[in-house]
Amino acid sequence: MPHSHHSHSGQYVSHAVDSLETIVDHAISMNFQTFCLTEHVPRYTDDLLYPEEIAKGYTATSLIDIFDRYYSHALQIQQRVNSDAKTRTKILVGFECEGGISAEYLNQSLKFRERFNPDVIVGSVHHIDGIDVDFDRETWLKAKGSKSLHDLFKRYYELQYEMLKVVKPEVVGHFDLVRLMSLPDDDKCELTGKLLRDVDIQLDWPDVWALIVQNVEFIVGYGGLVEFNSAAIRKGWDTAYPKPEIVKLILQKGGKFCLSDDSHGVQQVGLNYEKVLKYLVSIGDTLKYIHFWDLDSDGKKFVNKRTIDDLARDEFWNKYKS
Repeated sequence: MPHSHHSHSGQYVSHAVDSLETIVDHAISMNFQTFCLTEHVPRYTDDLLYPEEIAKGYTATSLIDIFDRYYSHALQIQQRVNSDAKTRTKILVGFECEGGISAEYLNQSLKFRERFNPDVIVGSVHHIDGIDVDFDRETWLKAKGSKSLHDLFKRYYELQYEMLKVVKPEVVGHFDLVRLMSLPDDDKCELTGKLLRDVDIQLDWPDVWALIVQNVEFIVGYGGLVEFNSAAIRKGWDTAYPKPEIVKLILQKGGKFCLSDDSHGVQQVGLNYEKVLKYLVSIGDTLKYIHFWDLDSDGKKFVNKRTIDDLARDEFWNKYKS
């Protein structure tokens, strides 16, 4: 049975759809082994609200109220599901925090960790100095501004390190999201003249690569998991996040991977997981295990694992066969 460490519902997040109960029930019907509920930590000032939140009349205060309702609801679902002997799915409850907004936002995430004692925090970077890098191409270009591609990537991984140091998330979300809205066949590196698709970060941008190595070593040092995130495929990639060169580095450094669908509604639960499995198998013998956060009999979290071979034999995959 596979796992997902990263999910959202339309009941508590404006850019998602479907109720939390419906999403969990669907994950159970798909026979997930663990399924993590991870709504976003609310932003703390009104000027950080998203357009869809402003349109609904939300405020920073109301976002906190919504999150409180989410967490209470999620714990109720967890108690119901995890105490049901007929259900093999375990629900873990936590949240997603975001780097790249501000130090104040990261501190807010720490306060939420102390207050809620979550099973899992997904630590992500969606912004560069407060500007979204995964909303659309136009906003990505705004975040880039006058920066070169090299400087954009460098800033992204600097902000990722800041988030990692402060939060030490159990799961590191979509490691190389900064690439998402780029056009690899059109965007050209200002330093080398190469198209982005031809840039070898390790050789062409060694200072950026050094930051990536630093981040990976830090994650390994505190015991975090890096997610294979299938959302990249529904957004146009041919692989999950992260790209193969990042995967190779993480494995070389002794890092561990988990699975996430980053679902924003029922239709995205487990979406493209069969393609992620092919990606895992293609990596070869250097990837022997997929890891996942689990709960013991006392409800305490720990890192569990399955071999890739065992995972690939699971009856879960039958639903993807035509």
